[in-house]
Amino acid sequence: MLFNNKYSLKSRLFRSHWLCLLLSFAIVGFQPFGDSPDQPEVLFIAYDQGESNAFLELRKTLTQNFISYRVIAFGRASEIFNDHSSQAGISKDRQQQLKQSRNNELSASELQNIIQSINPKIVYSGMSSIIQAQLMNAFKDKGTYTIAFYDNFDPIIGKEYVQPFLSNVNPPDEYHIPSNSTRTSFYDQPTFAQSALNVSGNPALETWDSVYQKTDENTIRQELKIKKNQPIVVFAGGYDNTYEAYLRVFIDATRLMPSIRFLITYHPKTEGKLEKSIVRELAANNVQVIEKGTYSTTELSKLSEAVAVHKSSIGAQALYKNKPVLFVAEPEFTNFLIQKQLASLASSPEQVKNKLLSVIKADKHSSGLSRIGVPEKPSQTITDLLLLKLRGSR
Repeated sequence: MLFNNKYSLKSRLFRSHWLCLLLSFAIVGFQPFGDSPDQPEVLFIAYDQGESNAFLELRKTLTQNFISYRVIAFGRASEIFNDHSSQAGISKDRQQQLKQSRNNELSASELQNIIQSINPKIVYSGMSSIIQAQLMNAFKDKGTYTIAFYDNFDPIIGKEYVQPFLSNVNPPDEYHIPSNSTRTSFYDQPTFAQSALNVSGNPALETWDSVYQKTDENTIRQELKIKKNQPIVVFAGGYDNTYEAYLRVFIDATRLMPSIRFLITYHPKTEGKLEKSIVRELAANNVQVIEKGTYSTTELSKLSEAVAVHKSSIGAQALYKNKPVLFVAEPEFTNFLIQKQLASLASSPEQVKNKLLSVIKADKHSSGLSRIGVPEKPSQTITDLLLLKLRGSR
């Protein structure tokens, strides 16, 4: 799918700041693939949820800085960007096929159609599929400047979901990386030696700022029938093959803390059947599964004393808003938050209880993300990096 937000140079000089902000959220017309290539300054290539969340947040700052852009979407991203009017020359059935695996590839004709139909100055891609590697390589062969965006705070080494991309991509001109700590893992690999390694942050974090500003805590408490001063803990669900066992561990722990209200949200890829079943089986009356479409994990976290997850990236996002984070997973599980002692790990009901009660009683601390070198304003950081490359061509 193609998201269209193009401005001519002349129109940029005369459009007011507020009108540009308004247009960034409008559904605008699509210029179909044809004989004359479209020429945005930046082409974003999205496949997965994580990078899509970042690109959605980033577009506001791009518009404020008069940068024209497009988004080509595949996989999960084709659902996220589904409010726009056209496929990139690919049928809906074919999009469904491509969505089945990160290892699926565009055909030579599909690739050629996209390359001939759009002529960006910069290609900015996520790193979650072979399709993104194919397009990055093809555009780079044309002389386009290429940037790969890594949306995860964990070290790149051994990260499974990026392997199809890394195994097929030629070295891009730059990698954008969410933190200084994450960047150190790139230095260890000769694969990245030919590319500039810039710390950009992750704009998806900034989504939490806008949600927190709009969230009314009293309204949520009233609608969910939670007493004004009752402590709340949010648990964000997962879906991997160890998730069910540790969901049971967490629900067992809730019975040990009857004074706390536990709100469980399930992963967007699921319908919550597992969570509802286990809560019915094991939980006391202080646990509630939140239905999709009512309140998001982000909204609920504003009310919470702590956020618990299985292995979700929600942990880093909650930490960005100064929420204590607890991972409930196998004893050998680790990630950068745990390694940097920015989050805790619990693997039994007793550990869950002790660690949650400890963080609830503790003084609230400032965000640990600044301690690992995360830029304060990721969207503006990325925009500034793009403007540096575009300056000579404007």
